[in-house]
Amino acid sequence: MLILLLLLNLFHFAATQILPLPRQKPAEEIFRNMTPCSRTHILDDAPTYYEFKNDNHRLQQLRVDQYRVDGDLILGGVLDVCPANDYKFELVSDLPVPLECSQRHILDDAPVYYNNSLSDCKAKVDHYIADGDVILGAVLAVSVKKPKDYFLVSDLQSAFASCHVIPMDLWQVLTFAFVIDEINKREDLLPNITLGFEIYDSGICEITTIERTFRILSGNHKLIPNYSCRKQEKVLALIGHLVPSCSQAMADLLSLYKYTQISYGAKDPMLDNKDQYPYIFSTIPSEHSLNEAVVALLQYFEWKWVGIISCSDVKFERSSEEMKKEIIKIGYCVEFFIVVDDRREIFLTGKIQKSHANVIIIYCSLHTFTSASSWFFNSNGKVLITITEGGKFLSDDSNLYYANGSIWFSTQKEDILGLKGFLQSESPTALPGNMFLDTLWEDPLIHLQNEFSINLLYNIHTAVYAAAHALHGLAYKPHMKENRKQQILQKFIPWQLNGHMKNVSFTTPDGKKIYFDERGNVPGYFDIWNVVILPNGTLVNVEVGRFDSSAPQGKKLKLNVSKIKWHPDFIQVPKSVCVESCSPGYRKALREGQQACCYDCVLCPEGEISYIGDMDNCIKCKAHEWTDDRRDKCIQRETEYLSFHDYLGICLTAICLFLCVITTGIYSIFYRHRATCIVRANNLHLSYILLFSLTLSFLSSLLFIGRPKQVTCLVRQVTFGIIFATELSTLIGKTITVIIAFSATKPGSKLAKWMKTQITYRILLLLLIGQVIICSVWLVCSPPFPDTDTKSKTGMIILLCNEGSVVAFYIMIGYIGILAIVSFLLAYYARRLPDSFNESQLITFSMLVFCSVWVSFIPAYINTKGRSVVAVEVFAILTSNAGLLGFIFIPKCYIILFRPELNTKEHLMRKI
Repeated sequence: MLILLLLLNLFHFAATQILPLPRQKPAEEIFRNMTPCSRTHILDDAPTYYEFKNDNHRLQQLRVDQYRVDGDLILGGVLDVCPANDYKFELVSDLPVPLECSQRHILDDAPVYYNNSLSDCKAKVDHYIADGDVILGAVLAVSVKKPKDYFLVSDLQSAFASCHVIPMDLWQVLTFAFVIDEINKREDLLPNITLGFEIYDSGICEITTIERTFRILSGNHKLIPNYSCRKQEKVLALIGHLVPSCSQAMADLLSLYKYTQISYGAKDPMLDNKDQYPYIFSTIPSEHSLNEAVVALLQYFEWKWVGIISCSDVKFERSSEEMKKEIIKIGYCVEFFIVVDDRREIFLTGKIQKSHANVIIIYCSLHTFTSASSWFFNSNGKVLITITEGGKFLSDDSNLYYANGSIWFSTQKEDILGLKGFLQSESPTALPGNMFLDTLWEDPLIHLQNEFSINLLYNIHTAVYAAAHALHGLAYKPHMKENRKQQILQKFIPWQLNGHMKNVSFTTPDGKKIYFDERGNVPGYFDIWNVVILPNGTLVNVEVGRFDSSAPQGKKLKLNVSKIKWHPDFIQVPKSVCVESCSPGYRKALREGQQACCYDCVLCPEGEISYIGDMDNCIKCKAHEWTDDRRDKCIQRETEYLSFHDYLGICLTAICLFLCVITTGIYSIFYRHRATCIVRANNLHLSYILLFSLTLSFLSSLLFIGRPKQVTCLVRQVTFGIIFATELSTLIGKTITVIIAFSATKPGSKLAKWMKTQITYRILLLLLIGQVIICSVWLVCSPPFPDTDTKSKTGMIILLCNEGSVVAFYIMIGYIGILAIVSFLLAYYARRLPDSFNESQLITFSMLVFCSVWVSFIPAYINTKGRSVVAVEVFAILTSNAGLLGFIFIPKCYIILFRPELNTKEHLMRKI
């Protein structure tokens, strides 16, 4: 009210700047005299033709509805003083209740509601009633109420003082009566129960809709809110309405009394809110299923960049917002979202022309859509997807050339057996209680309606059958006695039907299954049409597909693309994207500040692929796979290991076998010359043990070559460690033997007694046991096993043996290193002993080579990858063993074979 006062003062101030202002009553006094819900008029003598009356004849009308200052010129202004809602509920405490209406409604604590109605805009007879065991109420859109269209200037006052009731769809009433009669004749549905009905005309007016709903609930043509004037509660459910606003008005009321409501024509996402409207069902596909159909079409053609145009109507705006959410949910984008406004027509034309979206979704009424066609006159090359209430385009409208190649949706055509003939041949005289029909039939306009919407009548047919099946499920439960059925009918409680409505499931005569989803809507069956302009200029609609929301995923949309004729600007299926799709092998990189459909394409990194276009992220290949050059598929990695067939493997194997042959030859030489001084002076048995150990060590290197297996991985490092420990322990034993032998010859030496105790073999066994313990603990706690390495080399799988415990491996190597150092120190100490065949010097040089090899091995082993790791270890084994063999045994063999004169006792005694 304060805002209105400010507007009037502003208007007053503007007028006084031009014209002198006579003294008038203050605006505050005018507003104090105005009722909260009045209507404004600019003519002083104009009647108040919108008067608000109630059944107690309380009149609310405008006392002062204008503020005028006379002058030579009049500047007019129309302000909205009345609230937006055309109806409201208010508590009335003194409402008289007839004696026959003493029975309260089910909602005992509900307030008594009072409804305002348009008393000047009524039909003479507005209802059609047939009694029965159970009553099915209906509030239908049979007529529309509006002021008279044609009148004389002299009759201006009377023209606005009353209105005319125009018959719009009498076929709805006839269909309702037809279905009720059909159900009553069936023996398999509600046997022994007669369905009656109370049909009221709402005139497509929210106020009238509420009034008619109250009359059905009260009964006996009474309008007594919260009271029932029937001796027995009979109202099963109410069917209505065609218009969303009227359906919502009914739902607001019926939710209080917990009556089931079945809408047959209203599509409004707000009614899908079951928290607010738990008792409303609909036999028309919901906006959700329609949105699902449109989204399926967009996905089929991969139209990812679209525009949406909506009417400036609450219903259409809400539905368009839901459509936008569904589009965004699947990863597609909306370039623009425009609400139709006549004042923005130039802006809209430019917006559409500049847009990159080739697909535009029109969510408007047919009237608004066709009247706004000028937006597209200069916007050819657009595919329009229209979601209109009316359905088909007007073929005689020359302004619709821009719609050539467009697509639109409609609910599937249905057929009801016997209904068409009934409607075309029926006259009201054949139906009982036909005063309402007679009244409408007298209007000449009804006979101009040669066509009727079969889909709309099919929805009414489905609504009545759904209520009948729900009652059948309630009253005819298995093993229920007949008297129990009568008790249910006599003590029927409205909310009991709601649970059975949720479980309703039946098949229509054309084979379609009807049930209600969690939103209270039936499955969506839609026909898809293509608008085609023939060469002669004729506009035709061609059916090109269907959508069934109840079908399994992937089979809901059926489209015959060959039938679709696109706009002449397109030589192939139109594309509608912000950017071209990324090819397989690339991923999307979003552009900062832009929608998700606008992105750059980035090549997938190595080891990752994208096998389809427009992937958000690349997918990593499995461990045994790698990417191809195009990065669009994973291929099997090549395996790598030190094989016997590789050049490196062949070379190492040849060296190993050669050294084994050399060692065997030396052993045979020593065996054949075992009686000579040079062989006997160096402890023959220890030399045999050392040669045997060297042979085994050379052969053990073959365990490192070839494909790693469980057995080879388990024994190769252990075998290598124990054999090397045996070699080094033997060298230590040989060196200690020499030291003890020369130290025992000194007078008073205590080492003489050790010469008789086999000290060398004890030392050998003791040192060897230490390595065996280390290797045994390693095998028990964390044994080696076959493994793969996919990171060292790109696109390769390196087959290797995982050591299990790296610590155990380096402890074993460390133990070998300790033995080597001890052997080197002892040999270095004994190098100057006076023995012609003293091999301490030879052992010293061999240990230098041995230690040098293994000191170099550790960093090389750590830094080398792939099969080279194995080759390094094999090379270290062969090199270190070859050093021992070459420095210790080759000089002796040379003396035995080529200098036999040095292998005599005389030469030995001469050295001493």
